[in-house]
Amino acid sequence: MQNKNKKSDKINWIFDLKKDVLGFLDKLKIDGFFYYSLSGDLHDKRSCWGLGNTVFAVKIYYTIGILDELPKQEKMRLSGFINSFQKENGLFSDPLVQKKSALINVLAAIKNFNYNNFFGQMTQVAETRQSLSALKLLGENANFQYTAFPDTKESIGKHLEKLDWTKPWGAGSHFSHLLFFLHNSNLKNKEALIDFAIQWVNEIQNKNDGSWYKGSPTLQQKINGAMKVITGFKAANKTFFKYPEKLIDLCLSAKNDSHACDNFNIVYVLKYANELTKNSYKYDEIKDFCYDRLDIYRNYYFPEFGGFSFKQGKANDIYYGAKITKGLNEPDIHGTVMFLWGISIISQILNMQDKLNFKEFTT
Repeated sequence: MQNKNKKSDKINWIFDLKKDVLGFLDKLKIDGFFYYSLSGDLHDKRSCWGLGNTVFAVKIYYTIGILDELPKQEKMRLSGFINSFQKENGLFSDPLVQKKSALINVLAAIKNFNYNNFFGQMTQVAETRQSLSALKLLGENANFQYTAFPDTKESIGKHLEKLDWTKPWGAGSHFSHLLFFLHNSNLKNKEALIDFAIQWVNEIQNKNDGSWYKGSPTLQQKINGAMKVITGFKAANKTFFKYPEKLIDLCLSAKNDSHACDNFNIVYVLKYANELTKNSYKYDEIKDFCYDRLDIYRNYYFPEFGGFSFKQGKANDIYYGAKITKGLNEPDIHGTVMFLWGISIISQILNMQDKLNFKEFTT
């Protein structure tokens, strides 16, 4: 009985989130624009920025189950604001983020001898994927079609080979983007191309721990990279992969709680690995892990405001390399979307999704 009460204490607080998070979003929004943090933003709507913030807001509305309840005019404001950042080549880009991160991108390229993001081009690809996924949730289309992704087996192979798989979080991100664009394309042979890309990445899946990488990355990188690869599978409706038990062992051996993304990535990998085992491998340990993770999540939550901070006790200050907030002790929209997404995943693992009624989005 005592153990049951302890578990109840760990989950009861999440059932007030829907109402409280709505109040947090109301504090941030102005006609399709959303501030990033509660009070510490360095820029406002007049700076013509905020693409990612509004994308996060759409995904929060979807996660807590009220996106469909929004007035049509509000949805049009959201989609219109997102589409205002698209260029004729199909890419979405926040000009302020691009400007503020330019020097960091150049220095990182020189330091790492990797010039893929020298002009912020890989950041724009990431922003495009996230923007298109938000528009899909809204039931809206982009103004222009994005087609500048590898669309032959030869170009896909070269693209994947150029990625730095010794840093699997970054490489896995761009594998995931590729599968998203292929799946949502009009290419007649897209399924064959998706299967080719998956076959390529599975050649570097490590049979000892289940993650996808080269070299000797950190445990954090292995888990975060695995999350990115699996989001690619999910985007293409291909959720099967080998060695799920090894991935479960990898996650259960890790902490991964330094910030919102770490906290999310580990439960995401656990969820899809557990699904493949059909709850047959260390399921009780996975559930206990998730109860403990909710305790950790609570350390990032500000109940008086209804939002989460990206870092514990501190709003995120750097977004895609650009400094955007003062990093105050307050919630931000990025931390909020990641922790709510994580709670939607945990609710599925613990079989309480019908009671909580949170929805998992496909990013």
